[in-house]
Amino acid sequence: MILCFLSASLAVGCIKAEDQSDDDKNDEALQPAEHFVYHHLMSDQGLIKTSFSDQPVYLSESLGLWMEFLISKKDGEHFHEQYQHLTESFLMKNNLVSWQIQNGQASGVNALIDDLRIMVSLDQAAALWGNSEYKQTALNIGSALKTHNMNNGILTDFYDSASQSASKDITLSYIMPDALSVLKKNGVIDKDTERRNANILYRAPLKNGFLPKVYSTETKAYTYDHEVNLIDQLYTAWHLPPKDQKAAVLADWLKQTFQTGGKLYGRYSIDTKKPAVQYESPSVYALAILFFINQNEDQDVIKALYDRMNDFEILDSSETYYGGYMSGNDTHSFDNLLPLLAERKLLNENIIQ
Repeated sequence: MILCFLSASLAVGCIKAEDQSDDDKNDEALQPAEHFVYHHLMSDQGLIKTSFSDQPVYLSESLGLWMEFLISKKDGEHFHEQYQHLTESFLMKNNLVSWQIQNGQASGVNALIDDLRIMVSLDQAAALWGNSEYKQTALNIGSALKTHNMNNGILTDFYDSASQSASKDITLSYIMPDALSVLKKNGVIDKDTERRNANILYRAPLKNGFLPKVYSTETKAYTYDHEVNLIDQLYTAWHLPPKDQKAAVLADWLKQTFQTGGKLYGRYSIDTKKPAVQYESPSVYALAILFFINQNEDQDVIKALYDRMNDFEILDSSETYYGGYMSGNDTHSFDNLLPLLAERKLLNENIIQ
């Protein structure tokens, strides 16, 4: 077994595993969090568990983030395994993606952001590996979103198969311009529909430097949280174009806040801009990294965020949960997959080695 660790800000610890199943990476170096996912979050069937619960829950969120990571690594073998889980376990008869599988039962409700992320990953995989099946499934999901998941020409948060109704609201962090572009490219929506949906994000007004949480397709009004969730803010900002003015305002505040106190907390008061909670989250730092990379921010700041994110990861290979982002004796897939994705982006961009 080969182990290597350097400064967290400049290099990633890596592990070459020998005693893994056929489903694991036998011959390639794994990122520490990737090792943790394979050994502690992945079920025997290859589905990613949300936590260590004795009654595992599987989320389309985890599936989508893992597929996005596998695309970024160009790992076609494991991507295809996840594609099979998508089609066999998550994909509903209406071609939307069930947001949750619990007690062996798939929910009849989807989550727009996960459907879009999975659709984009399939479209990218089809181009990368020349797989027409991936392309068709991406097209099917996109067509289902247009058919079921729109209100007044706008994609909304979810569709409930039982009531056969779509949400009336769109959470701004669910708006993915890249996904809208794929829908347009594949002939699912026209240019006007692409623009109408993207403009909800692009034209969103700031309130004391923060982005709105939700837009109503009925009243055409934006609403804001009194306590803003930084994960929502960062997801939304990540989807803004590079050098966007609103993105720049949020980026400047994040840099000032982080450089002054060395931390980013989970929630802030929209009025005072002071922390509303005292907890931090590795997902916040992961999203801040992805947002800052997209905005071409100073690499020294990005590396400092990466260092802080790594403070939450177990990097001692002798520990049982090596590579994991733990919270006491438990963990959450989201807090492992987003940091893993951010770290892979840093590696691909040669910001770390």
